[in-house]
Amino acid sequence: MNKIMLFLKGMLMGICDLIPGISGGTIAFITGIYPKLIHSVKSISPKFFKNLITLNKKELKKDVKEIDFPFLIVLILGILTSIIIGSRIIKYLLENYFSFTIAFFIGLVLSSSKIIFDNIKNHGLKNIFFGFIGLAIGIMFAFLIPLEITPTLSYVALGGFIGISAMFLPGISGAFILLIMGIYEFIINALHSPLENITVIVVFIIGVIAGAFVISRIISFLFKKDKCKTLYFLLGLVIGSLSVPIKRILSKSLNYFEISYVVFFVFLGALIVLYINNLLSKKKP
Repeated sequence: MNKIMLFLKGMLMGICDLIPGISGGTIAFITGIYPKLIHSVKSISPKFFKNLITLNKKELKKDVKEIDFPFLIVLILGILTSIIIGSRIIKYLLENYFSFTIAFFIGLVLSSSKIIFDNIKNHGLKNIFFGFIGLAIGIMFAFLIPLEITPTLSYVALGGFIGISAMFLPGISGAFILLIMGIYEFIINALHSPLENITVIVVFIIGVIAGAFVISRIISFLFKKDKCKTLYFLLGLVIGSLSVPIKRILSKSLNYFEISYVVFFVFLGALIVLYINNLLSKKKP
């Protein structure tokens, strides 16, 4: 695969992982690198770390080939480039146009939900039932998670662990999960001033690495077991979880003029995702 194109795909994934709404996993899915991404991460086993510590060159060479490190490194570099550059923009928007920015994210999520639905082949009643379970759990988030929290390091690590699901779940945004958990703005602020928040960033990265190791295996198992039920559950979860950002917008005192802008940005976000999905689907190998 062309390294420049792979880097650009990584950058696009990074932009999406930074914005609560579009899933980096969705971009990987519709650009044709999703299976390879899952395989690469899943191939990083305890055996690899053992060979790395003991400097077993022969086995390490096999591991590197199996994992496809060149692919993974170029992709990660693209993702990190977008996150470092984009965090400053997102921070500014949240501080100055909070309700409009969140409304835009809601529009992104709604359209991303359509992408999940389009990838479900069986719409039987049993599968739809799993969608309602996900919907109920998603709505519960609005009642379980406070509008404001004081993040601890353990909570930040948990956020990294759960948030990495965006890399493996088409339609689920890791940034959106952080928004639901109430630490999205906290992480964005940390990325904006990395040297001052190095401890937070390191703990978050540890959570991400642990999550990638565990979640890649869980998702691989669930997709093999019953992909349709898994996707329906995720679809319900995504739609139900919208209750969290909606609750945050409703907590603000908005006039009719501001409400009209909120509606506008919801539609704008939805249209952008539909356009990107249509554009990338045409280029899918």
